[in-house]
Amino acid sequence: MATPGTVSVPLSGADWFLATAERMMLAAGQGEHMGLTVLRLGPGLDLAALRSAAARLAAASPIAAARLRKPILGVPRWVWRVDARPSFPVEEHREPLDELCARRLNESSAPAVRFDVLGDGPGSTLVMRWRHLLLDAKGAELFLAEIARLADNADSPPPRPDSWGPIAPRPKSFRTALGEAERFKDHFYALASTSIHSLGGSTPRPGAAAFFVEEFSAAETAEITARGQTATHELFRMGWFLAVAMRVHHAVLCRRGEDAESYQSNCPVQERKRGARHPIWQNHVSQLFFRLTPAEIAELGAAARALQGQFIAQTRERLDVAFATTSRLLRRMPPGLYLRVIRNGSHGHLTSFFFSHTGEFLPECRTFCGAPIAHGWHVPSVCQPPGTGVFFSERDARLIAVISWREGTLRAGELDIMRTRLRADLLGPHSIGPGR
Repeated sequence: MATPGTVSVPLSGADWFLATAERMMLAAGQGEHMGLTVLRLGPGLDLAALRSAAARLAAASPIAAARLRKPILGVPRWVWRVDARPSFPVEEHREPLDELCARRLNESSAPAVRFDVLGDGPGSTLVMRWRHLLLDAKGAELFLAEIARLADNADSPPPRPDSWGPIAPRPKSFRTALGEAERFKDHFYALASTSIHSLGGSTPRPGAAAFFVEEFSAAETAEITARGQTATHELFRMGWFLAVAMRVHHAVLCRRGEDAESYQSNCPVQERKRGARHPIWQNHVSQLFFRLTPAEIAELGAAARALQGQFIAQTRERLDVAFATTSRLLRRMPPGLYLRVIRNGSHGHLTSFFFSHTGEFLPECRTFCGAPIAHGWHVPSVCQPPGTGVFFSERDARLIAVISWREGTLRAGELDIMRTRLRADLLGPHSIGPGR
């Protein structure tokens, strides 16, 4: 319960996982878990409107100033004072975009959200930095959509605080919840029956967050889309990109001369109802878990079809619901014990790498604070282990792939290996053999 003068909400299951992962990151000298969202804008950005909208949304978002409280064997909660007054700073800069992004991704600062604006010829670039414990990538897009709405409508009210909180329905009884958790446990233990390998190894160690943004033209994206549809028949388009991400990592391990018994990765599944504008705050995702052996990775089409089969089976068994229920039950665990359970089940690595395909980027907005949106993407940071991640999104039928890693995870030349394999698999037919 919140003390007098404070308000609180429970952490989601995804919040608690991220909180324990960040605890590991801080202990290892990796810093806080931050993410960036980049908007490439045409001319006309109204900075006064952006500042006004950011201030109004901050005034309606005291959760942005919340602190985490975890009672012993109790549900962790975000707690903030009733008089909390967070701010979302807006600053202008004249430094290269990559330098600004690297600096913001690796620094610690109080604001849960901040904006940096770079002039770029006739247009500008906006970088939104967000605390991953309070926002996921879709939440960041909803946040930007809300800023855009408030900027276009000076008299429009911000969202109601009571629109925060989870949307997905809860199990009808504790017995039902235990049954869901048991179903997920069986799946998790089946995955744990084979060892996994991450490029960063299983021991947490210091390292700054780094990234590379790979952009594809409209023509290239059309070719990629056609190849993915041929391989998966669009039933599970994410499987095509996940297969590519697995082969990207397989190529590096082959070059190192290292063997992996299997490659495992989880894919986030939004718990928000389709089309829901709120909640913006907190991480509202479940997960589906996938695995391929090196033999299954050898051919891209076969790998994508194998992952599609796993998707169909997990969807039929509603394992995303089972995992969401399990993660809520696990919130009562002390963070150290919770992290130990997860790492023991994944042979210390958490996962082989992080991955997401968030689909169309910010489809709610054509313009932002008076400027047309030319392109946009997310730059998630990753913890080590596993130390790497590959993330995809699209805007106006143009694909963006972001390779993210912790310094010390990739060796000299390995980013080039990842980029070469990524482009060869996505574009074809000029494919090269795995690990070559």
